[in-house]
Amino acid sequence: MSTEYIVLKFGGTSQLRSTYEMILKRMYESNKKHVIILSAQSGITNKLLEYTRTMNNKTLNDIILKTTELACSLNVNIDDIIDNFQTQCLNAKTLDDEINIVSKGEFFTCHILNRYLCQNKIKSQFVSSLDIICCSLENTSMYNKGEFVVNPVKIINSLQIFNVTVVPGFSASTPSNKCCLLGRGGSDTTGSIIASAINASVYEIWTDVNGIFSSDPRKISNTFINPSINYDAAQEVAAMGAKVIHPYCILPCAIKNIPICIFNTFDPHAQSTVICATNNNNIYGVTMQDNVKLFKISSLNMWNNYGFVYDIFSVFKEFNVDVNIINTSQFNITTTTDETDEIKLYAIKKKLEEKYQVDLKFANSIVSIVGDNIRTIDKIGIIFKLVKNFEIITTSYSSNDMSLSFVVDSSIAINLTQQLHDTVFIV
Repeated sequence: MSTEYIVLKFGGTSQLRSTYEMILKRMYESNKKHVIILSAQSGITNKLLEYTRTMNNKTLNDIILKTTELACSLNVNIDDIIDNFQTQCLNAKTLDDEINIVSKGEFFTCHILNRYLCQNKIKSQFVSSLDIICCSLENTSMYNKGEFVVNPVKIINSLQIFNVTVVPGFSASTPSNKCCLLGRGGSDTTGSIIASAINASVYEIWTDVNGIFSSDPRKISNTFINPSINYDAAQEVAAMGAKVIHPYCILPCAIKNIPICIFNTFDPHAQSTVICATNNNNIYGVTMQDNVKLFKISSLNMWNNYGFVYDIFSVFKEFNVDVNIINTSQFNITTTTDETDEIKLYAIKKKLEEKYQVDLKFANSIVSIVGDNIRTIDKIGIIFKLVKNFEIITTSYSSNDMSLSFVVDSSIAINLTQQLHDTVFIV
């Protein structure tokens, strides 16, 4: 009989004494093998990043204080971990050192949890993510991109002896064994690629919400939890603005057909969402992305010409700026980006203006209806009749038939989202 592995990931808001006590209780009651992935405590990664930029001792002390408060609340001693961290901070000279420092929040929480479990007679082992996850690229920036591959042998060997293996999220090693990062939200992906590598029976993500809502319940009324959603739709919802789960973490589990269950750490018995290979043929939500910037790029020379699309987007690539929606016509291209660096945005505008007329608009939002087979939904006519009452900057229909998006001024985004949500789910 094969061993059943369960992978649990706990987010930043879950790094509390009560969470660790809940984990301990669960380990006492379970006879299964668990891999537990932890994020840093809320705010710690930002503090670590701030420290690498300023080397401010107050920031360093704030990090140490918050970390030791969590450890002390559990009667766990991590003086050796803190001493080693302070030494690394004092000796930091290169970008590699700074990246290593930024990754430490997850190492703190994992050492605390592992020692807490061991003190309470749970057979647990800490395993560094740098020893089991490798990136295909050498680290060149604070948020390196590349393909991340898990070597499952060390995890499985650990689980043959121990009941729990605790692994930090967010970090991995490069081909030259340097520390690199998976990007913000990377702990979700850490858990997913580990679950896929060891063929886990389930991947649980514990956070501060119950699951994937039909819209943002903080801004939109009459929302509800999706009890189940398929992998493709969950990825679309996440990419279009839902912050519950990172879009990159879904595919590794989808490939192995591993269900992803989302639970609320603070309300563990509430209705939740499972992401799996379901075929509901549903509309799952109306999402809203704020702080979107829009470029409208025009030229008469685009008509019956070739190469201008490459010419335009090579400028975005040059400045390392991602785009999301792209609409084209005979004489203009409209594209949106989530980039927050205004210096980069104005630099792109200036370079494009050497050949094109360029308008750059800030304070936009993207409101999207996300579901299966958007073209065939019964209310598509009612939806377009509704949006005629709003000033729509541009409309986009996704090539995968899973989203219909409207770019609008942010001042009307909530109103549009509410009315679309009511139209789709209530009327």
